[in-house]
Amino acid sequence: MIATPCLGRLPALAALLGGMALLNASPAWAQLNPTLVQQLEEALNSGDESAVATLVQGGDGLVRTDLESRYAELLERFPESRWSLSQGPDQADGRSTLEVTVEGSTSRDGRSFRLNAKQTLAVNSDGTILGEQEVLSEESVVHSGERDLPVSVIVPETVLTGQRYDFDVLVDEPLKEAVLAGGLAELTDEQLSSGEGPDLKLGALNAGGIFKTIQAPYRPGSQSWAVLVLHPEGTVSISRMVRVVNRL
Repeated sequence: MIATPCLGRLPALAALLGGMALLNASPAWAQLNPTLVQQLEEALNSGDESAVATLVQGGDGLVRTDLESRYAELLERFPESRWSLSQGPDQADGRSTLEVTVEGSTSRDGRSFRLNAKQTLAVNSDGTILGEQEVLSEESVVHSGERDLPVSVIVPETVLTGQRYDFDVLVDEPLKEAVLAGGLAELTDEQLSSGEGPDLKLGALNAGGIFKTIQAPYRPGSQSWAVLVLHPEGTVSISRMVRVVNRL
């Protein structure tokens, strides 16, 4: 058994940007303002927790402190992170979408780690602050080693309650004489809230990847998965969320 590196997990941006707050739905919420998107991107790249907090609807001082501590934790893991935000297509229910990408790198114990993460949020806004958010899709990938080992994750972003679906992780290059090992495990709510990776049982990947069929829960929500692939040239740590809905 081996624990996936905590560097492989990116705290949900919805939590970083106020998803922990107790938010009240309001008919006053309008379309996302491009100026707010730019301001939020600049605040995230500034490294100033308070600048981020001022652009997000908060519940009280305690919630805002939690927001700042989560953002500071991410900065500690990847101090050179660069954020990119853009507005995506509107949802059928009128909510705007926010596309988020994060890139960063760090070194620990003589090893280099390189982060690439992306997230799509459905959001409400009054034009000056960001309100309630829902994570529609989320993936973070951390590479370690001399180069980024190309890996493809093939899994649907959204599935129906009770549906069986495939979760495939493929190493894109021919293995030749290389020996691969890896594992896949579902993240619990406690691990998601703490940012801790699960203990994974690793096995030889003789077929060049991980191939698993998964049963979706019978209640709407989400499933989050952690993947670790070990290669002679480095490691790849992946976290991926799958939404579970009543209807597509």
